[in-house]
Amino acid sequence: MNPEATLAAVDQKQRAIAQARPLPRATLLSLEDDFTIRYAYNTTAIEGNTLTLSETQVVLEDGIAIGGKTLREHLEVLNIRDALNWLREVVQQTEPVTDRSILAMHRIIMAGILKEEAGFYRRQPVYIRGASHLPPNWVKVPELMEDLSSRLEASPGGEHPVVFAATAHLELVRIHPFVDGNGRTARLLTNLLLMRSGYPPAMYSVGERAEYIDAIREADTVSHDRFIILTAQAVEFMQDRYLTMIHQVEEGESTLQKQQRKIEGPDLDL
Repeated sequence: MNPEATLAAVDQKQRAIAQARPLPRATLLSLEDDFTIRYAYNTTAIEGNTLTLSETQVVLEDGIAIGGKTLREHLEVLNIRDALNWLREVVQQTEPVTDRSILAMHRIIMAGILKEEAGFYRRQPVYIRGASHLPPNWVKVPELMEDLSSRLEASPGGEHPVVFAATAHLELVRIHPFVDGNGRTARLLTNLLLMRSGYPPAMYSVGERAEYIDAIREADTVSHDRFIILTAQAVEFMQDRYLTMIHQVEEGESTLQKQQRKIEGPDLDL
């Protein structure tokens, strides 16, 4: 399994987005709002949250609690919304992404859920449910996260931005620096790195949860390729949504120009 073809498709779509005229602000905001709802639903559902997509929308847009759902489930999607708002601000800044950035995003993601551990590295050993990989001893976590921070500060360099972001995700999950919220933090870190490089964020889908988990496990023992492909496809999901809006804008402008020419009549050279 070679990721080169998938990365080439991502690059082609990225060029098409870059060459198009900027989308209207209202269109960009609608894309952003749609992403927030879909991302909050998918990234929490991957971890077992039972809110549906429509229920997630009601919680985020209307602030209405859903009967039969736990307080934690509500907090999880609300915290993801807050984390995305934080991410959009950080993307515009010039400071490098570091371990402090990761602690900050974890603090937001787990606010009200973990009382004392939100924004702090674990201070105890943990297992990853269903995985053969045993995370490093907790006393090694700060040093390992400093090493990851150094890699992140170096930026992609000659590495493809999607590969760089996917590898950072895998490394964070391998270290497993937190008692809970590692997956959500890793996915948010991936998107911070992608957006810093000018790419749309990745939409990992709960519908591909089994493949997502298998790809992470495979990366630990065999190869990163499968997870890189999965991440590239998650980026393509959002690229396709951008391109659809670009096409609609261009189509609308072309139609308006044709209508305007009909109103003005033929250009007679008298």
